Amino acid sequence: MAFVITQSCCADASCVSVCPVNCIHPTPDEPDFGTTDTLYVDPAVCIDCGACADACPVKAIVPADILRGDARRFIDINAQFYDTPRDETAWTAPSFTHSMDTDGEPLRIAIVGSGPAASYTARHLLTTTTCDVAIFERLPIPGGLLREGVAPDHGSTKAMASAFRWVYAHPRTSTYFNVEVGKDISLAELRQRFHAVIYGVGARGANTVGFVGEADPAVVHAGDVVGWYNGRPSEPGVAPFAMPLDRERVVVIGNGNVALDVARTLLAPVESLANTDMPAGVVEQLRHSKVREVVVLGRRAPKFAAFTRPELLMLPETARCDVVIEDRPGIREEIAELTEVRHQVLASLPVVPIDLTSPPAPGKRIVLGFDTTIAQVVQGQVSLRRTQDAAAGDGMPPQEFAIGAATVVLANGFRVLPQPGLPYDEVTHRIPQQDGRVIDPSTGTPIPGVYLVGWTKRGAVGGLGKNRLDSESTINAVLEDANAGLLKKPTMGWLAFRRLINGRTDVVTARRALHVLDREEKAGRKVGRPREKFVSTDELLAASRLLPRRDRTPIG
Repeated sequence: MAFVITQSCCADASCVSVCPVNCIHPTPDEPDFGTTDTLYVDPAVCIDCGACADACPVKAIVPADILRGDARRFIDINAQFYDTPRDETAWTAPSFTHSMDTDGEPLRIAIVGSGPAASYTARHLLTTTTCDVAIFERLPIPGGLLREGVAPDHGSTKAMASAFRWVYAHPRTSTYFNVEVGKDISLAELRQRFHAVIYGVGARGANTVGFVGEADPAVVHAGDVVGWYNGRPSEPGVAPFAMPLDRERVVVIGNGNVALDVARTLLAPVESLANTDMPAGVVEQLRHSKVREVVVLGRRAPKFAAFTRPELLMLPETARCDVVIEDRPGIREEIAELTEVRHQVLASLPVVPIDLTSPPAPGKRIVLGFDTTIAQVVQGQVSLRRTQDAAAGDGMPPQEFAIGAATVVLANGFRVLPQPGLPYDEVTHRIPQQDGRVIDPSTGTPIPGVYLVGWTKRGAVGGLGKNRLDSESTINAVLEDANAGLLKKPTMGWLAFRRLINGRTDVVTARRALHVLDREEKAGRKVGRPREKFVSTDELLAASRLLPRRDRTPIG
């Protein structure tokens, strides 16, 4: 029986290159690549060799005959992609991989960050060039979004991190964990030591909504919630964030995958989370949670919902609770008219009357609401607003209505944060760039030797796998500039650089960081979990056999 691509597909297309019969689409050179939620195996062409399953970094490809329950829907989903004739004449502009001229010393490349984009970049440099790579990470441990951004119950996606471990230990890699660029060392100093600096630090800033009471204690940001249930390390002297769980209703603003992750995690049976890498302390907090209903709100109609089909499709099974759509005039007709495949899963969910002005109904449930947003929060009391006049028809609540006490989670996207030494657009919340090259806004020309990759480059759009091709694009720009003689030769020697950085912070090497990861996994195996995470910077430093210095000298 054919292989099937399932929910956790990251679309990095590693499977495409190893398939001997070209049965996985869309491929990176096809125009619809990046427009679908996942890739798809053609069951009529698949020869059941399993090469794609071996190559998949998130273990999303499995034989069809081992799927059970709702997961069997992916058999049809893969096949249905090929039911619609594809335009074989369509094409994309060709792209060409640049190679490095062999004359002269190898390039020294500094990579800021250690998440998926940064790690893909390092991997590609190590496997296709002779460059020396240095990785800088503000935390004492690598991983970035893979460690602190992927939901705990998405273990196969988190497993992608293991594919990068060899990168950190490679002979041409030097690692500087627990080093924050812009604080412990400046961009200007990095450029004295390296030919090029590539930023892959993600988009950690929270978008704002702009309603009255956004600073109320009952309002929290999804990034903080995700960090909480993933055990994001707390900074020394800073109290770790704790999700308020003392109210029966949680309202999530936004309806992308992060919103679904938050809803699912808050309501899933605690026993199903106890076997993940969620910190034990968070599991205990959820065990005593009073939350019974999570309302996921989109300010626009269903056709604008941002979730992916696999995530919503599996939500009732993974959350193990009711998932319903709030009834309102016209909602059934809107859902029936949906044409985009990823939105058609809404038609399988029940549409039921929901009185949000009353306490939640018995049991646990996730409610999907549309054309509704937050109006205000005053001392923990929440009011919502319908964003379409049609929503205020007969028998419906008024245009703006109070729902009482609730916790509000803002899951309306993320923004790129300013980076010291780089230009920043305060309107778009982006670092100006073109083809990965950072642009000087005063001249409109590239700043030599400084580049972006991942969300830092394109904003908070696209899944983990998109970073693979994105990183290759930025590396092409680096090599093109190197061959054109645009990169300045470093002036600082290795010994001077080591003295400089060691005098400012406790540098955690790859050997020490990987030792910490091994300790976490060893502790996890004893209790039947993937790992037992250290959840503070002090714990991570202690585990790496380093003690934090009290006097940390920042750059002035």
